[in-house]
Amino acid sequence: MQSKLRAGWNIFGQRNEIDLGFRAHFENQDRLQKNGPLPTSRDGVLVESNVRTADAWSGFVQNRFVFGKWGITPGVRVERVRYARINRLLSVRGATDLTQIVPGVGISYSPSSRLTAFAGVHRGFAPPRAEDVINNSTGGVVDLDSELSWNYEAGLRARLHRRMALEATWFRMDFSNQIIPASVAGGIGGTLISAGRTIQQGAELSGRTEFRNLLGSRHSAWIRGAWTWVPTAEFASRRFSTITGFAGTPVIGNRVPYTPSQLGNASVGYTHSNGVNALVEGVYTARHYTDDLNTINPSPDGQRGRIPSATIFNATLNYPVEAWHTTFFVSAKNLTDRLYIVDRARGLLPGMPRLVHVGMRFSF
Repeated sequence: MQSKLRAGWNIFGQRNEIDLGFRAHFENQDRLQKNGPLPTSRDGVLVESNVRTADAWSGFVQNRFVFGKWGITPGVRVERVRYARINRLLSVRGATDLTQIVPGVGISYSPSSRLTAFAGVHRGFAPPRAEDVINNSTGGVVDLDSELSWNYEAGLRARLHRRMALEATWFRMDFSNQIIPASVAGGIGGTLISAGRTIQQGAELSGRTEFRNLLGSRHSAWIRGAWTWVPTAEFASRRFSTITGFAGTPVIGNRVPYTPSQLGNASVGYTHSNGVNALVEGVYTARHYTDDLNTINPSPDGQRGRIPSATIFNATLNYPVEAWHTTFFVSAKNLTDRLYIVDRARGLLPGMPRLVHVGMRFSF
């Protein structure tokens, strides 16, 4: 359940805009797992019988102050989460809770309608899950803190032409505690661990341009793209490897697992005046490490080693029939059916194979 209020008001002759709201979120998971020979697994041995609950309450308020060409938006959010977990096989119960205050402020300056400079400082917060923070065997609280960070950004948004826009942003994420996946090779069951302080910083460039009246007045096209460069993503506090046999090896300065140095996407779209539109998109992910030792060569079990870079293509086509109030569509992900790796936590995990959706949308 979520509510939000936005209102405009004036103070000292200056325009203001306030946003405030409240959110209540409840989860209740009843999980049963049976292991047995296929295809009769449903009749196998019951190995897990869990009830997991999480109640999350949050409230926020922010106000945008406008002073001529300047805008300042301070805000704060308060998060309260309560967890519980019951292991019915062992008759074990556990519970815990947390409260976090999340402040932030943003500043913008618009010398003209075509150019805006902006900057911001915001607290980052992500709570752990019930199954990760409460031990299934003892009911005790696991040493897994919330993911906390201070996030900084500064950039420019420019409209070079009424059909062309660019945005450039520098960012820095300073985690006091980042939660990262740990491989089964680390000897701790392929779970999540607190990585301590990490620093990730880089830049992002994005843009879009439109071409109207191509080959006549009924055809239009557009191109958009974004590129993210993350040269720094490292462990910044004294910490030792979680890999079995390397417990005494320091990893400070090593790259954080699953943080590619580059991400990119580009798309080309077409629109006809009758509503027909199509899109082709390419998504690129650079190679990246999967463990805190930054292992390059794959291990025999596939649980360690660098993941190669990959580019996949997606496409969408929409064909509206106005007389029927209907739009027929077809979309495809991983259009070329490329085989690529996305995870090694429990061994080689391939990405999604080609997936095609065909359907229709009807409005009335």
